[in-house]
Amino acid sequence: MYPYVLFWDIDLYSIFLLLGVLAAFVIFRILGDRRKFMAKYQNFVLLDGFLSVVTGYFGAVLSQAVYNFAETGEFVLDKNTGATFLGGLVFGAGFFLIFYFLVGMAVFRKNDNAHVHYFPDLLSIAGACIPAAHALGRIGCLFAGCCYGKPTDSFIGIHLADLPYKTIPVQIFESVFLFALFAVIMTLNVRREQFRLGLPIYMVAYGIWRYFAEFMRGDDRGEFFIRIFTPSQFTAILLTAGGIALGIVLYKRYYAKKGS
Repeated sequence: MYPYVLFWDIDLYSIFLLLGVLAAFVIFRILGDRRKFMAKYQNFVLLDGFLSVVTGYFGAVLSQAVYNFAETGEFVLDKNTGATFLGGLVFGAGFFLIFYFLVGMAVFRKNDNAHVHYFPDLLSIAGACIPAAHALGRIGCLFAGCCYGKPTDSFIGIHLADLPYKTIPVQIFESVFLFALFAVIMTLNVRREQFRLGLPIYMVAYGIWRYFAEFMRGDDRGEFFIRIFTPSQFTAILLTAGGIALGIVLYKRYYAKKGS
């Protein structure tokens, strides 16, 4: 839509990525205060979150490079490599957990390992933070002209700056879906302060959405070693399965015995 530099080599894509990160941090602060997290813990999570965003972005680019290698036989890491959200999510989440528990043991040793106690609540809060950030990021994708849909002559089609045809506005569809998902999970977190199923709800809902949204995508999806799936479809399957497993564990731990 508008993939051009505005000022200081900054474009709308970069601005919406930054807005997404800031939104996630603000949502965490709001819900963390509601659950009475200590300030030391909140600052620790925000630091971990910032480092995870950086790691996740590198992971997103690295994942796309691997998918491109599977398709072309060439492994290239540069500004034109591209990035895939699900790859970034996996790398970012992995780093977050490693930092959270390893560093957290030292940071909260004198606080009765508060980070372990707070962890189930953090998972539910993360279920609201991630789709909010991702929804804003997808708006950035729309402006950048990436992650676009298949060609269409339909009235819903949109023109992108670098393409000679209209495309399915899959970026808009996904952003709307993610904002709706955020609204549901945020509401559950606010109305029930002991709600702990936010992250599995996000994982299952987005995993299913992303699997089928891939059929609307028209950009180069790369290749995966299992040829019947796109890379993102395979990751979406794993995300959904992981969300179901996590949901079962959390439900049995916090709900089944209480009958709530």
